[in-house]
Amino acid sequence: MSMSNKFQIFAYYLLGTVVLSVFAMRGFATGAGQTGFWLILSIAAPFLFLGLVRGYLESQFVRKQKSIDRPKRQLMLDLSLFGFAAVVIVCTQFALKNVDYLLLVKMFVWSLIIGYFASIDSAIYRMRGNFKSQEAHNNQLNEQTVPIAHRLNIFLSITVLVVAVGMGLSAYTYLSLDSSAIKGSPVDIRESFIIDTLFILGIIVALATRIIFSYSINVQRLFENQMDVLRRVEQGDLARYVPVLTHDEFGVIAQQTNRMIDQLRSKDKIQKTLERIVSPNIMNKLLNGNENALKQGEEYDIAILICDLRKFTTYAENTPPEEVIFFLNAYFAKIADVVAEHGGIINKFMGDAILAVFGIDGGSTYVQQAVDTAWDILMHTNCATMRDGTKFDIGIGVHKGRAAAGTIGSSERFEYTFIGDAVNTASRLDGLSKRLNYKIIISSEVFGNLARDAQERFVDLGQQSIRGKSQPIHVYGAVPRVENQKGGNIVTLPPKKTGNF
Repeated sequence: MSMSNKFQIFAYYLLGTVVLSVFAMRGFATGAGQTGFWLILSIAAPFLFLGLVRGYLESQFVRKQKSIDRPKRQLMLDLSLFGFAAVVIVCTQFALKNVDYLLLVKMFVWSLIIGYFASIDSAIYRMRGNFKSQEAHNNQLNEQTVPIAHRLNIFLSITVLVVAVGMGLSAYTYLSLDSSAIKGSPVDIRESFIIDTLFILGIIVALATRIIFSYSINVQRLFENQMDVLRRVEQGDLARYVPVLTHDEFGVIAQQTNRMIDQLRSKDKIQKTLERIVSPNIMNKLLNGNENALKQGEEYDIAILICDLRKFTTYAENTPPEEVIFFLNAYFAKIADVVAEHGGIINKFMGDAILAVFGIDGGSTYVQQAVDTAWDILMHTNCATMRDGTKFDIGIGVHKGRAAAGTIGSSERFEYTFIGDAVNTASRLDGLSKRLNYKIIISSEVFGNLARDAQERFVDLGQQSIRGKSQPIHVYGAVPRVENQKGGNIVTLPPKKTGNF
């Protein structure tokens, strides 16, 4: 229980002591050895006891509940405690021979009236304390939500009833001919009644104003919290949720907002994943559900790069599967970065090979970008050394041409891919690199689109026959294969027991 909450509830305990003491001093005789001090002490003692045990009871019956249910539990606890205090005070006054039954009823009712306002105020404060709760956004509302207007109607109706009961008891006290509380002349009784009436109205108005003010602070904070999260969402920040703290419209709005944030997070995750696979315009088509257009396919003039690792099959046969997977993930992560840096996208991972395309989003330098990517992939592959000293060789084929892109598969599961003769030719060039003993093989279509300094790095390999082609094609090669060729830094695997790259 926080210090401010302790101060608040002790203020209500003090108010209850003062109000009941005023009624007791005005209504009970203090004779028979009983002084005003002992009368006030008999009223204050139950409230002092509640102040001592309330913290423990809160820890047992309030704090263990879900944050959304704590205000209701707080209301029930404090109302029960004030009811207990009312019973103890009445019994104590009866034991002290203060047997004006009408005044005892009045004290009992006023203990409950003050407890009513104190319990609502404490519950409102408890809800305010849940604003920073980390688990508040996980709260789930049931179907028994109570609209704010309904709650206000209940509060105002009970408050009016409280005023009527308080005024009625006061009037009955002074109009009852049998009550020992009526003393003095009719003028004195009338003045006492007016003082009692103003006293009662003043207390009720002050307490009701306090509740309205406290509740308005909560409503304002609920609204500000909602608006703050929505502003963050508008700016693309999906890190925060709205705390679900009430069983009313604010709780429903908060819960629906959190569900919207979850959906946006999922969509954002999908979008970031697609950004690594396809170009932005294709990604938008996939996300917007333009399935018919994607199934029909779209033709592009692109550069296709296909590369794969040599000797990898032998390595995989003699290496634990988890180590193979780790190596491929580390290797492909770097290759994907290289492709992205040069404006390309990886369309497929095929075992130890990749298919990357360049030029989807237009531009005039995509062929040069594909060749630059090939050189960077070659450099990074030469830097990779396994634990046993094995260095992987690589073959890269680059071709330029037209290819169709679209979704292939069923309505339940499909993939976005590039197909056509240009893709097949790039694949054959990759295979040709092994036969011709060059690490990079490009077609004449690619060679003709390179700058002169880039062309000088390639050797003319003439017309070459490739499988699937009726006519040979003109190819160029770079970096002839040399056994144990070294270059760059060495990246080795850690000891086998870690299983890490």
